[in-house]
Amino acid sequence: MNLQGIGGWIQSMGGTKWMTAQVLSLIGYTLMVITGYIKKEKKMLRTQDVQLLFIIGMGVLLNAFSGIIINTIQIIKNEVYLRGKLNKYTKAAIVGAGIVMTLIFNNGGIAGWLPAVNLFIFTYFLGMGGAIGIKILIFITTCGWGVYDFSIKNYVGFIFDILTIISCIIGIIRLKRDGSTNN
Repeated sequence: MNLQGIGGWIQSMGGTKWMTAQVLSLIGYTLMVITGYIKKEKKMLRTQDVQLLFIIGMGVLLNAFSGIIINTIQIIKNEVYLRGKLNKYTKAAIVGAGIVMTLIFNNGGIAGWLPAVNLFIFTYFLGMGGAIGIKILIFITTCGWGVYDFSIKNYVGFIFDILTIISCIIGIIRLKRDGSTNN
């Protein structure tokens, strides 16, 4: 094993900062995969909140402004939803804030808009279909996050995006088999 070669590769990717971002990504995305197996809507969203905090930390290290903004707004959206206050007006305000902030701070080109698109999709459809609905939303939006993660060199996140898609499919099958579509 050529440790000097690995060290050179890590330096070319961004050094210790990049490596720390990958560790935060690993923790956050492990939680994201776990979310795919959780059956209760409230527990899924609380786990997602913690996951998003790790991903925000990773985004700070990788200068992924679109992701930082949208993930912060997603935590706020989850909390508003869990308090039963997510209506068409709060959804519009949340999505509007995400779009405006992305317009101002996007540094990722077209891929930098994917987090805002995902926020729109998740926010608009949140609350439809209970636990299965949330798993379907996670499945759909994770596809967009996969492209975004790859574009910001969050390779650990990209691998976990694929694993999350698989865990959501398994979770949906389990919920359908158990006949559970409620919270």
